[in-house]
Amino acid sequence: MALLLRASRLKAGAFTVVLLGATAGLALTPAAAASAEPARTISVNPGGDVNAAIARARTGDTVALRPGTYRGTVRVDKAITLSANEATVDAPDDGAAIAVAADNVTIDSVATSCSHAAGSPTGIAVTAQHARIVGAAVLQCATGIRLDGARDAYLQGDSLLGSRSAGGHGVGVSASDADGATMLGNTFEDDDTGVLVRGTATPLLDSNTFSQVGTAVELDAVSEAVVNGTLVVGATGPAVLVTGSRGAEIARLNPAGNGNGAGPAIELSAASGPSSVVDVEDSSLAHFATGLTIDAGSVTGSVIVIGTTFDGVERAAIVVAAGAGGTVNATIGDYFGGCGPRAPDHGYDGGGAVVLDPERAVAYSENNCRAPASAAPATSGGNASPPSAANDATGGSSGIDLPSAIGSTLVTIGVSVLLGVCAGGVLYAIRRNRHVH
Repeated sequence: MALLLRASRLKAGAFTVVLLGATAGLALTPAAAASAEPARTISVNPGGDVNAAIARARTGDTVALRPGTYRGTVRVDKAITLSANEATVDAPDDGAAIAVAADNVTIDSVATSCSHAAGSPTGIAVTAQHARIVGAAVLQCATGIRLDGARDAYLQGDSLLGSRSAGGHGVGVSASDADGATMLGNTFEDDDTGVLVRGTATPLLDSNTFSQVGTAVELDAVSEAVVNGTLVVGATGPAVLVTGSRGAEIARLNPAGNGNGAGPAIELSAASGPSSVVDVEDSSLAHFATGLTIDAGSVTGSVIVIGTTFDGVERAAIVVAAGAGGTVNATIGDYFGGCGPRAPDHGYDGGGAVVLDPERAVAYSENNCRAPASAAPATSGGNASPPSAANDATGGSSGIDLPSAIGSTLVTIGVSVLLGVCAGGVLYAIRRNRHVH
């Protein structure tokens, strides 16, 4: 629908109304007159001058690269399509293989390579609006795709194979001031950071796959971000890192293991300041050291966890540092494995939570700790041990006052419903804003 509306706006802007005396007529603007002519395809052979072909092209034309290797930088300064059939554009030293400087450009199935370039080369650099990069392959670049002030960019089906740097600065996609950026169904491998989004409103990352990366997604000072359907394999850092952001929804995150369990699935950091309104939904946060880590000073608002499983994490489901700030609520449909809510880190199955700030309560819907027969939950960390399964089964005393327990349950249910409504309102606002833009 958004694409249809956008197309309608473009068509409506292609002509102007001219008043001639008492009559009104339609006069084509130069852009519309050019687009009225049939679109052409200008083919370029290896060794040919791609920039010269672009200079001959008109708005709406396609410049097609035949199989082979081409020298960059290719500068696309017209609203055309640059397409390729098994063609690769090599980046120069410290430059970009392809530079997009015009609005409404499409890069279709073009491969770029930085394997022979020195310095910090870029595969595709975009500084204009409404760029579409589809089916592209970007190989061994310090920055695969750079979106710098490029609003409403659309990346789909791209493959970014990086070359992890000794300095830890290799990035698959770097988006700065790129409001409305959409990244759908892309594959990232061997980057220090798969996607870095900074200073951007309403970015959408959906159904992307990350393999052998440091950090998969970093959201730095963004607002109303959505990260959905992410698969992470072999990451050594957090799957998603959030810092200094307002409104972030992380849904259907599936970290499939990071080898050594060194990092958290989701980390809230104070590096760029605290974040507010962070929602984690319908995710499976297994095979990482922790499911959710909240650093000191990283939250001012609420962190709400809904429908998420933590069983299988290496150390603890949720870790809240002293002085973290804000509140954490995990009362709505979450599962913590063998030993969960209100339990300290106990070591035998990795469930539970470690809360180092007693002033910031982590709320849960129920105590579902059931220890194996050969192990008992640890009681360190200042948290009370959960009631034993044996006492519950035999009707023995668990030390819980029944009226108090009923009252506590009713309060918990009421809070859960209220938080569910609030979370639903936040997510609806984020998604509605995404459709509007």
